[in-house]
Amino acid sequence: MKTPILFLSISLLPILSHAVANTYDYVTSVKVNQVELNAPVTAHQVSQLLNPANGKVSKQYAECTGNYEYNITSTQPKTLKFEIFNEDNPKIQAEKFYKDKANFKQLGQIKGRVWLDWKSTQGMSENIRVQNIQITPNYTLQQFKQDFKYSAHGMAASGEAQVLLLQPSEIKAFLKEPQDFAPPYTAYLNFGFKNGRLNSFAIQQAVAC
Repeated sequence: MKTPILFLSISLLPILSHAVANTYDYVTSVKVNQVELNAPVTAHQVSQLLNPANGKVSKQYAECTGNYEYNITSTQPKTLKFEIFNEDNPKIQAEKFYKDKANFKQLGQIKGRVWLDWKSTQGMSENIRVQNIQITPNYTLQQFKQDFKYSAHGMAASGEAQVLLLQPSEIKAFLKEPQDFAPPYTAYLNFGFKNGRLNSFAIQQAVAC
């Protein structure tokens, strides 16, 4: 009687290890109003990302990263952060250039990474596509479980889950060492559900410190 039990236990090991290793699903593309956000975008393109495109702009210098950040807040339950990396703008002398730049029109063709956070999907009117999946306020937890089975594992009707946002060049390393990739040090999409329906959504770039 012991032999069949031992055989079944061993045969399950590959399945269990695969499930443990793949804590998150991943995607390589997220577009908002047809603008790809898994890559640096110009300040000029930021005006395409929010409907309506108006809002209060504030600027700050992040001492931790040495980057300038421009934030848009509006009466809608959504926020945008535009983080500027020196490596994306090698010809710009940071301190001198950004000192008098107060808005996106003045920044023009400067490139940055975009963070977008819809705290409530009631304010989500943008066209959002994750790979080939349309994300709308009607997106359900059932759909999420079909689209992202690893990230959705064990989710209740209300809760949050993350899907990694990888560069194509990172995929091989992720498949080999998935434990090295996790929020917030890896870019990700945050899905928030309430009673089985999408309630909040965020595009979060990787933090450096």
